[in-house]
Amino acid sequence: MASAVAFADDGRGTAGAFVHDDARDENVRAAKADDARKGAEDVPERVHFDASLLMSGADGAPVDTTQFERPDTVAPGRYQVDVLVNGQWRGVEEIEFRRIAGSEGAQPCYDRQLLTRAGIDLDKSARGQDGGTTPNQFPEGLVCEALDGFVPGASATFDNAEQKLYLTVPQYFMRLRMSTAYVDPSSWTSGVTAAMLNYNANLFSTQTQGQNLTRFYTGLNMGLNVGALRVRHNGNFTWSPHGGSRYQRGYVYGQTDVPAWRAQVLAGESATSGELFDAVSFRGVQIASDDRMLPDTQRYYTPVVRGTANSNAKVSVYQRGYLIYETTVAPGPFAIDDLQAASYGGDLNVTVTEASGEVRSFVVPFATTVQLLRPGVTRFSAMAGQAIDIGLDSGSQYVGQFTLQRGLNNVVTGYGGGAFTGNYQSVLMGAALNTEIGGFAADVTYARTSTMRGDRLNGSSIRVSYSRNLPNSGTNFSLLAYRYSTKGYLGLRDALLLNSMVERGIPADALARMRNRLDVNISQQLGQTGSLYINGSALSFWNQGGQTLSFTVGYSTQWRNMSFSASVQRVRNAVPGTTQFVGGGSSTLASLNVSIPLGRDMRRTPMFNSLATHDSNGGTHVTTGLSGRFGESGNGGYTLSGTYDGNGRTASGSGGLNYRLPAVSLGGNVGFGRGYQQASATAMGGIVLHPGGVTAGPTLGETVGIVEARDAHGAAVVNSSARVNRYGYAVVPSLIPYQLNNVDLDPKGMPDNVELKTASRSVAPRAGSVVMLSYDTLKARPLLIDSHTPDGAPLPFAARAVDVASGSTIGAVGQGSRLFIRSQSDVGQVRVEWGGKRNQQCVIDYAVPRDRLLDASYVTLIRACLPLAPLAEAGVPSIAHEEAR
Repeated sequence: MASAVAFADDGRGTAGAFVHDDARDENVRAAKADDARKGAEDVPERVHFDASLLMSGADGAPVDTTQFERPDTVAPGRYQVDVLVNGQWRGVEEIEFRRIAGSEGAQPCYDRQLLTRAGIDLDKSARGQDGGTTPNQFPEGLVCEALDGFVPGASATFDNAEQKLYLTVPQYFMRLRMSTAYVDPSSWTSGVTAAMLNYNANLFSTQTQGQNLTRFYTGLNMGLNVGALRVRHNGNFTWSPHGGSRYQRGYVYGQTDVPAWRAQVLAGESATSGELFDAVSFRGVQIASDDRMLPDTQRYYTPVVRGTANSNAKVSVYQRGYLIYETTVAPGPFAIDDLQAASYGGDLNVTVTEASGEVRSFVVPFATTVQLLRPGVTRFSAMAGQAIDIGLDSGSQYVGQFTLQRGLNNVVTGYGGGAFTGNYQSVLMGAALNTEIGGFAADVTYARTSTMRGDRLNGSSIRVSYSRNLPNSGTNFSLLAYRYSTKGYLGLRDALLLNSMVERGIPADALARMRNRLDVNISQQLGQTGSLYINGSALSFWNQGGQTLSFTVGYSTQWRNMSFSASVQRVRNAVPGTTQFVGGGSSTLASLNVSIPLGRDMRRTPMFNSLATHDSNGGTHVTTGLSGRFGESGNGGYTLSGTYDGNGRTASGSGGLNYRLPAVSLGGNVGFGRGYQQASATAMGGIVLHPGGVTAGPTLGETVGIVEARDAHGAAVVNSSARVNRYGYAVVPSLIPYQLNNVDLDPKGMPDNVELKTASRSVAPRAGSVVMLSYDTLKARPLLIDSHTPDGAPLPFAARAVDVASGSTIGAVGQGSRLFIRSQSDVGQVRVEWGGKRNQQCVIDYAVPRDRLLDASYVTLIRACLPLAPLAEAGVPSIAHEEAR
């Protein structure tokens, strides 16, 4: 029998919004799983209290504990409860409880929408397991009967202590494909009208050989949200004394999602994904499916850019000619793992500019992995517009592209597509296989190209890729791909470049046409002794000699708290002067790195680092340094290092500081050596204009939350560096779209006279939205009242404390006859009740002393609890007569 107990509304969800949990914090997820395993069977039937052990009232009457005895008894009303279905937490739902004859408490009521959101197939349950021809349809409106009357074998149990409603439903009547992380589209929120700005400013200056080289860079990402429409623009501003200022405009586009199609629609400037065809920048219209809307998603990846710097160096990352990222790194190995590439295809060209002016370049291969889809899942895209890639004549070529992928069964995924311009047509067909020895994909593309001069090229390209993780041996083939193209084959982007070159009178043979390409990304775990990895690519061309090569082999291990790593990077650029991003020649860079902590607290202890590198073109460098964290939460960091150049027999040094504030992250470093001095400064963060005002915070992600908690200045956002500012707002920089996000506040740091009535909010935002997360607060004076009856006897334990003015319950008597309450008035009355009779009640008059009126901290008072009748004639005492401690 389903029954429940009333409790106060804690505002943890939105009425009628039924959502599912995908907590990012693993500890939270583990705790929820543990709760789920306990299930309804852990709810006790009845708890018995021995009233003789509890302090009775002044009249000797025992304390009434019946309200605490059954955990599953609830008074009629509407309450927000956690809902678990078959042990899986499904979210928060506002449920109405009504009193039913023959029941000790009110019963939960259900409607079709609630149970459907819970994942129950009501059409199947209406027919029963035997598929009867006379269905027992679930009625429209609220039903307050036992659940098994409409869902055979189902039951409901409410746990008041945990405030959870457990639904147990036979698996036969569940929608089997429902994911525990899935949020019903009806619960997705579009957010509010808002404007956003991300900035990443970097000032880099070096003086060398009498010359001052200064460069200022600011990367900007701007956005405007109106309803479900998202308008975005990105670009960067650069300035130097000799080159002046320049703004490189990136993409400008408007985008919205279409939940019914599980897709995003975009109009403006963007880039294709590069998943099946070459990634191309365009100005036009695109529609593409979005896997994040599905119950089970398959994520794309962006490679980590790894390298080594010999000084405070500037690292610039390009994709298809566009500068997409630039930052300053300290001496030693670096890894850029927060890259937001322009698209999911197209190699990343990395330039490292040392403080001395030395420049090195290398290529990081970027091709998507094998994409296997679940049976019945479809992925699609279609685009039409003008090609706007760098190197193309503006507005000269129109382009179109479409792709389709379909999971046919558990083994095979079929895919295909087409791409075309006025002078180019191509078609692709292929399949991906999920086998016991790994994931395979193979496809063939046929292309036909013609130029304005009448030249015609026909050819085909065959591509085979492999992905495999071998947990037993520790081997992971995250990417192993090979492509062979015939002499007459051109990809989409090469065809666009060819026609652009012909229009400018450049011979067609100047375009390097790819013949072979091999991409490798393999890692091998060597048990306790470390891990080995190799990644890179090799390309050869039909009309150019030699190979373009970029490979890195590395090894890392750890002994106690010390770590060691070594790597060799080989770069050979065989096609200088063409459309390939290469500089000619070859180089080899070998490095050895050692890190040793100088203490036991790994969060704060300084770290000693030593790096030795040998470059076949630039000699040998040895860098030794110290780094660590500081500040209460480790928000600050520092680095100190010295470098010896074995080639020039010179020494140099550098140092840096960085600090992460709630509204901005700041950094700066300096360096010096023979013949040069270097300095740089960085600032990065985000700004949001929302209905409550303007709030600054850390760098914003795609989807943003704004905490609104009035008077809660200083409250911390859990698992974030953000804190509520003096205006009552904080920025949650990154939420997961189309999934449940739990955002909790930690009251530590708030004023004592402010209470968080709601400490947690849950939301399932649509991609790109800005959602408001409102937390109820109470600004009231905290009072500790030591009270007693007129004859000095203590008040009954657990007696209820009621505010006389409002009639609301504000606390209970605790141990030692002490009450803790929050009062919004400096003068008032509290009625203490331990029974329904007048002689089981008394009233406490309180008034805050004058010298404590401006004090927001706790005030302790000593007051007697007077009988009702005498107090009715006494009135409220003045502040001067209040006894305080």
